[in-house]
Amino acid sequence: MAEASPTVARRTLARVLRQRREVARITAARAAKHAGMHAATLSKVESATTRIQPGTAQLLMKLYGASEAECEAVFELAHAARQRGWWQTHKATPAWFDAYVGLETEASTLRAYQTELIHGLLQTEDYAFALARAAVDVSSDDEAKQHVALRMARQERLLSNKPPQLHVVLNEAALYREVGGPTVMRSQLEHLRQRCELPNVTFQVLPFSAGEHPAGAGSFLIVGFDGSPHQTIAYEDVVYVEYALGALYLEERSDTEHFANIFAGLTDRAASPSQSLTLIERAISNHN
Repeated sequence: MAEASPTVARRTLARVLRQRREVARITAARAAKHAGMHAATLSKVESATTRIQPGTAQLLMKLYGASEAECEAVFELAHAARQRGWWQTHKATPAWFDAYVGLETEASTLRAYQTELIHGLLQTEDYAFALARAAVDVSSDDEAKQHVALRMARQERLLSNKPPQLHVVLNEAALYREVGGPTVMRSQLEHLRQRCELPNVTFQVLPFSAGEHPAGAGSFLIVGFDGSPHQTIAYEDVVYVEYALGALYLEERSDTEHFANIFAGLTDRAASPSQSLTLIERAISNHN
């Protein structure tokens, strides 16, 4: 599967294998026995926590009554899932974040709501360093620099020939939280203003005057995919919700639709992109 992110491939494969088995009304125990594996191993495959040999994945799909095209697509998904992602060479990638970077790498759309901080793909190095150094689990400047290096590498896609469409709704408070001191913050806001001019970036500020809104529970991000190399198996949206010690990856259709509705409500209440630029300018003046 050309250019497939191993994370996207593994999670898509897990979903397809689980759904096809359930549709075929075949128990996990029977499927595992047919494939010559333990039921616990199949459970890990179906939850995307372990990989499966391409031939074994194809064998299972045949048991489930899949078409030849589906079997071939699953074979290639399983092969792609066994590759190593570019981001895994970075020492600073925690296991729980590894999956997100893999999803982001292949995403065609990213819809994010940020409550406290500038979105990672729009941060400057100094701003990112100040955040990393403030983290309780980062013990040195060198470790913080490793986190920053990964973040800067992720940003390269925004300027690539095939960039994702990034739509950020930012709580106005993030424009005034002085990360790294006034000089760093002013530079960050000027950088943000420049990034807002990219054709693939839509930026809106949710002003204090908007009052109540549907995202009171906090920040989240919806990772979307336009398509996949095989039309027989589609990639589906994933909602990413980060917390202090890890992250949630929500993939059920009801969950992703719920967050899509929340995001739509935020965009309706937020300032327009042009009005948001005015709010950035006002914040820059405040950080003089």
